[in-house]
Amino acid sequence: MDLGATYDDHLRLIGKHVVDFLSLLIKLISLGVMAEALRAIICSKSAISLQLGSADIKFQVEGVAPPTILFLRKLG
Repeated sequence: MDLGATYDDHLRLIGKHVVDFLSLLIKLISLGVMAEALRAIICSKSAISLQLGSADIKFQVEGVAPPTILFLRKLG
């Protein structure tokens, strides 16, 4: 029985778990940073809209007319 190979296998498995853990930690931190940046953007846009006196933000797609409502009278 080769104890060196078994020891190497254990180190390799432990190393893989450490790398996986560190990778997950980096992803969680980057998601937290991204969420904080989005929160800051949303807060700044809300502050700007409140300064302009518009508490209701409306989004409009360029080149698309707002829908029109037609009232049809019943004939006869």
